[in-house]
Amino acid sequence: MTEDEATLGPYLQPGTPVRYDGLEQGDSEYGVVVHCWLDDEINAYDCYVAFFGNEEPAGKPPEKPYILRYASTSLTVSRL
Repeated sequence: MTEDEATLGPYLQPGTPVRYDGLEQGDSEYGVVVHCWLDDEINAYDCYVAFFGNEEPAGKPPEKPYILRYASTSLTVSRL
């Protein structure tokens, strides 16, 4: 991990499969990074993520994903 990654969090390229584990129920959400940028207000990388729900879709998802915004430090790279 570089010094920048420790301070700003990792830059996640669009198309990177990710998992968010911070749900109150203890479940995870799976998605794909749509856009990631350095946000000066939080001094970290912020990302828009298209989420598919609590399971990785096999092939084309049955429903449209929903878009949420998270700091990259809140996301774990997944194998989607």
